[in-house]
This record gives sequence, C-alpha cells and structure tokens, in this order.
Amino acid sequence: MRVFCLVAHHGSFTQAAAVAGLTRPAVSRHIKLLEAHFGVQLLTRTTRRVALTPAGQRLLEHAHRVLAAYRELEAAMAALRGEGRRVLVIGASTVPGERLLPRYLAALREWAPDLEVQVRVANTETVLRWVRDGAVDLGLVGVGVGVDDPLLASRTIAEDEVVLVRPPGMPLPSALEPRELRRLPLILREAGSATRQTVLAALARVGLTPEDLRVVAELDSPEAIKAAVRSGAGCAFFSRWSLAPGELPVVRLVGVDLRRSITACWRRDRPLPEGAAVLLSKLGAAGGEGNAESSP
Repeated sequence: MRVFCLVAHHGSFTQAAAVAGLTRPAVSRHIKLLEAHFGVQLLTRTTRRVALTPAGQRLLEHAHRVLAAYRELEAAMAALRGEGRRVLVIGASTVPGERLLPRYLAALREWAPDLEVQVRVANTETVLRWVRDGAVDLGLVGVGVGVDDPLLASRTIAEDEVVLVRPPGMPLPSALEPRELRRLPLILREAGSATRQTVLAALARVGLTPEDLRVVAELDSPEAIKAAVRSGAGCAFFSRWSLAPGELPVVRLVGVDLRRSITACWRRDRPLPEGAAVLLSKLGAAGGEGNAESSP
C-alpha cells in the first residue's frame, strides 16, 4: 500500500521506486500483487504517466486511512516498549512544501533528534483531503481566506502574494488593467491548486470569469509552467516565494488583490503531535502577524 500511494502521488513507477529505495520492477510487482488481490485494475499506464483508475482512486482513499492507523499502532507499541522513535507526517502544497518548510526542518531535528519527519507535497485540495482522512498529522496549504472546514482547526503561519509574470520577450507594460487579461495567453495551474483558486477568486471580484480568460495550457508543475513562460507560450501566476529575484518579469494587475495566507491545519478531534506543535511555533514566529488559531 505504501508503494501504491507513492506511485499514485508521483504518477511514475520510476519516481516511486527512487523514493521507496526499490527497483522499478519491484514497484511493478507490488502493484500487480495488489491488483491480483483485489481483482481490479488500479492504474492505467502510458508512455508518459501513470494514472489512477476509479478503483485505484477508491483504494487510495482507504490506503491513506489504513496507513495512518498503522502508524498510530506502531507508535503505541513503541511507547509500550519504552522506545522513543516518533514519526511526524506533513502534507504540504507546493509553496510551503518547497519554499517554506525545508528551512525549518533542521531546527526541528535539533529539538527532537529522534523525530522522523516525512513530507508529502501535492496541491491544496489533495493535502486537505489527506488531513481529513488522517493520512497526515499536519497540513500546510496556501489559501485565500483560510481553511473553511468544521472538521479542521487552522492557523495562519505566513502571508503570501500571487503575481502575474510574462515571457521575457513579450512586450507588455509594467501594469495592466484586469480587462486586458482577456487578450493574453495564460497558463494556469491544475484544478485543486490554491494558486489557481486565489487567482480566479480575485478576478471574479473585478468581474472576470474563467470563460473570459484565454487559457492556452494547464500544468500541475510550477517548474514546467516557468519553462513554458520562458519559451514564450504565455503568461502565468506564481507565488512571490516561488520566484527568485529577477527570474521572470512581473506585471502588476491594477486593482486586483492577490494576497493570501499560508495556513497550517489539522484534525480537531485528534491531539496535535508535539513535533507539529513545535514546528507551528517556529513557523508562526517567522510568519509575522495574523497568526491566530481559528475558533472551534
């Protein structure tokens, strides 16, 4: 099940094998054993990517819960044996997972040398599902107005802003009226991305719908979008944290508020692991104001 979850997350047998420390044929054998056990096809394989079948999607939902329960069982048995090894599983969307979280992992390890931290990176919609299902202990996501879910507690840990960038060779002024987006080729993140949600919500407030936009591509990788922008395929929206100084030309949208929060969330009905609490205190101290936990 762990191997299956890795394949589903990465969309690749090769990448899953690298993460799991297995060979690609070994990963393939694991998947075949699962398919033989359940009597259904779990994945569709193409030359470029592996995708979940409807049965695979259903198994993935259950697998996250099964593995979470197994981790709790292992921790409980370790505690009875008097062993101190602990595991903290964090789900993070792209910006907090790749730009914010890594700089604090060393400090967390200094505080708890016996703590193993596992980080999974996916889009915001997937991370929130992981938190709800108990597949991760803590979620870090970029959202426009906070996590609106009665099952989850949340805390703002940092502020971010989404910006529009253009290809280096595209002649555009440094500021645009929102209506001028209608004529620009745009590359958007996939559905489920918080960056996409933030952009569409902000544009809706100034009267622009998704149908008004000239979308030429949707990609699920920020680095792939950057490459497409550099090639001249179109403009795109990025978190400022995702851009190095001067990496791509930024175009200001007049009168459009693209600010958002980076939010930590966890299940209300489960105690927050001590390691997660320490990490939140460090992230919150660095994130500035607006660091208030949501009320039950």
